[in-house]
Amino acid sequence: MARLILPRLLSDGCVIQRRKSIHIWGWDDAGSEITVNLAGETVTGKCNDKGRFDVYLSAKESGGPYELVVSDDKGESITVKDVMLGIVWLCTGQSNMELPINRVKDKYPELIDVEENKRISTFKIVEETSFSGPYEEHNTGSWKHVSKDTILDFSATAYFFANKLQNMTGQPVGLINASLGGSRASSWMSREMLEGYDELIAETDKYNDAAFRKERMEYNVAKDEKWTSELAAADAGIEGHWDKEDVYDSYWDTINLPTMFTGTPLEGHIGSVWFRRKFDLPKELAGKKARFFFGTMVDSDKVYVNGQLIGETGYQYPPRKYDIPEGLTREKDNVISIRLTIELGLGRVTPGPGKEYKIFNEEASVNLDGEWKYRIGAKCEPKPPTDFINWNSSGLFNGMTAPCHNFPIDGVIWYQGESNVHEKWDYADLTERMVKGYRELWKEENLPFIAVQLPNFVIDLDEKENWGEFRLIQNKILSIPSTGLAVTMGLGEDNDLHPVTKKPVGERLALWAAHIKYGYNGEYTGPVALAAATSGDSVKVVLGHTDGLCVVDAGKGTEIEDFFLEDEDGKLHETEAVIEDNAIICSCKDEHKAKFRKVLWCCENTYRGGLVSNVSGIPMSPFKLLIN
Repeated sequence: MARLILPRLLSDGCVIQRRKSIHIWGWDDAGSEITVNLAGETVTGKCNDKGRFDVYLSAKESGGPYELVVSDDKGESITVKDVMLGIVWLCTGQSNMELPINRVKDKYPELIDVEENKRISTFKIVEETSFSGPYEEHNTGSWKHVSKDTILDFSATAYFFANKLQNMTGQPVGLINASLGGSRASSWMSREMLEGYDELIAETDKYNDAAFRKERMEYNVAKDEKWTSELAAADAGIEGHWDKEDVYDSYWDTINLPTMFTGTPLEGHIGSVWFRRKFDLPKELAGKKARFFFGTMVDSDKVYVNGQLIGETGYQYPPRKYDIPEGLTREKDNVISIRLTIELGLGRVTPGPGKEYKIFNEEASVNLDGEWKYRIGAKCEPKPPTDFINWNSSGLFNGMTAPCHNFPIDGVIWYQGESNVHEKWDYADLTERMVKGYRELWKEENLPFIAVQLPNFVIDLDEKENWGEFRLIQNKILSIPSTGLAVTMGLGEDNDLHPVTKKPVGERLALWAAHIKYGYNGEYTGPVALAAATSGDSVKVVLGHTDGLCVVDAGKGTEIEDFFLEDEDGKLHETEAVIEDNAIICSCKDEHKAKFRKVLWCCENTYRGGLVSNVSGIPMSPFKLLIN
């Protein structure tokens, strides 16, 4: 059995940070002499009494591929191949950072046949938590470079970030992907970073109890199985085989899809509901391979065509995109059956822009929106809540992020916030603590930390979830030196938590990185509001970064509709706003004559009109300014 072990981060295809001391570490027998060779430099070291060694080589410029050879005084040796020296970034956060190219491939079909690029590589860490303390080494992860075989598994945001950064700098780019959907900010923070947040630390301690954790995992499985099986047993559609094409459905009710179920007979329904539709196909589609698109549904679904299951999704978020095999359809009298399961009474077939409801191939397309038949299969009680164990404080940091700090990086990109919107009051402080904590871990005082501001979003939000206010809190990161914030207003989908337009998100992160770290002199941000002052009967907002100041249409026209003036009673007043030189002039639309104290821009969940932008094409960040 081999004694000499290297961490997973130091494995074939790794990208090692240029211009920083190169840290090579691993494990062997206590007291063993270790020799390390890379790019013509040889350094020796010794294992401590626990068998760990830490050896440092001098900083080097980018290049490669090289071989890293690590050997001990007992004749054992490890050769790591295809090592590149370049720039390395930690990519972390929740689902919109994790979201793989596979989920956006219809938006960016050119990536399916991407050319091999060994100068962009990713190290994806599989979801893992530890509540007892930080891991010394990862249990998962390997380096993979861009190719047709790997590209669909890359984080979309991280890939577009790396591709833009490589084009701007010419450097090999390594991405360490530590991300997980649904995770909170505190999930990615150490116990030390959370000092003073007694409730969050107590949460960590609670889930450190292995017996308690086991009980919660068993609870999750048992309650899901019980709810699902009881619903299935009561479902008249399963008993009556409503998935089959020859079901007599003339007495079923009708509904137009897509739609929110609010205001329909299905409002508040918990359980299962079946939808059916008969349709014909042109000869270009009949019997041919095709695809079925049906937006998103709440919560889970099974879709049948002519009695055959073509696809199913177990939760609400992924777009329903299923393949119809050759030979299944015909020209006349086809039938689609959908069994939709609704967990909490918030069912829908999501309407709105960006969703498609069709069967199609390269030759023809048939729309599926319009009148459908429906019938309730069964009613039941709400599905019990899931205990998402891995989202609890410090767990993901300990299991995924902590082992990374031995590996030098050039910076961090952070796409997170959706899971903290409902408890926004401490987010700015948590962010500041995280930035400071990560900089201490990597021993770099001004390690770049670039966040993504949440985009426009509306559906499913309640009064506690104000994305407009949350974006203003996210703005506060810019008060910390060497930080950035990629503005994404206009890139979201009002009806989808996971917008597919990820290329400009990654590219805006890359512009910030190039500005902070790589001497880029071009525009890297949209217009910035600097000050506001009363000007006659109007308010003048002075802007910075105004080269090419303009209004862009992000799908809602070019009229400026998103400025508000706040009076001394806190009431908001809509304004007429126009660009004048390097400023915005806001005039109240109503007869209000009282003194205004603040001016606001894009401070609602979504936007209404055109977005103020500049030569970069990036919109101005939402803001709230005192009027002088």
